Amino acid sequence: MRKQIRQANVLSTQQITPHLQRIVIGSEEFKGFNSSLIGNYVKVLLAKEPELTSEIEMKNAWMRSYTIQDVNEETGALTLDFVINMHQGPATDWAQTAKIGDRLAIAGPGPKKLDDFTQAHYVLIGDLTSVNAIKGYLKQLPASAHIDTLIHIPSAQDKIDLDTQRPVNWLVTTTPNESVAKALTGLALTSDSIVFMAIEAGLMGELKQFFAKQYQVSRTQIVASGYWKQGVDSENYKLQRTQSANAK
Repeated sequence: MRKQIRQANVLSTQQITPHLQRIVIGSEEFKGFNSSLIGNYVKVLLAKEPELTSEIEMKNAWMRSYTIQDVNEETGALTLDFVINMHQGPATDWAQTAKIGDRLAIAGPGPKKLDDFTQAHYVLIGDLTSVNAIKGYLKQLPASAHIDTLIHIPSAQDKIDLDTQRPVNWLVTTTPNESVAKALTGLALTSDSIVFMAIEAGLMGELKQFFAKQYQVSRTQIVASGYWKQGVDSENYKLQRTQSANAK
């Protein structure tokens, strides 16, 4: 089922850390959105031609996925965090120069990747691209559950408020492929534990093997999403994933 496309405008924009730009977007079409959507994703559509005067549609736009950081309960306005100063691309470039009133569109919202909220133990692993997905899970997972959370960030200044009382391990590193697995040793996993990871694709593959070897975690216990791939732009990464899925 094709997601509805909603036209929107920038309401505010602020650089909140060295690598995150927080942008609030609004639309009359957002009415009815509420805080239950925190952690869900939307597809952000950015016009390929800045002078475009018609409605922004998939055929004339760059499209990227972003996780909802917050929702204004009265207006439905969405807060999104864009990673900046780490790589180049249409969405990153747009976020760094966006101004109040600038146009965009969204498709969605789409569902959360993790949908099992009944277990006693969860391991959540993310980076700056998925930090708000983890924020959503920390809100929604049962209070009785034990949650081990690790988020790797490139600098200590990139740590943000996740609006939770639960402990979060913020791992400051520029070499996550070397340090993340080391930081995940000593966990008390059981056959019912759920591991969620939303990170770079190469690291995701390494951690899947790590959990299988180190903890004998089965595939059914892992919910994994490669949000991006080192050295590959979004269009080509999407093509690679499509080709991989078709080959199975």
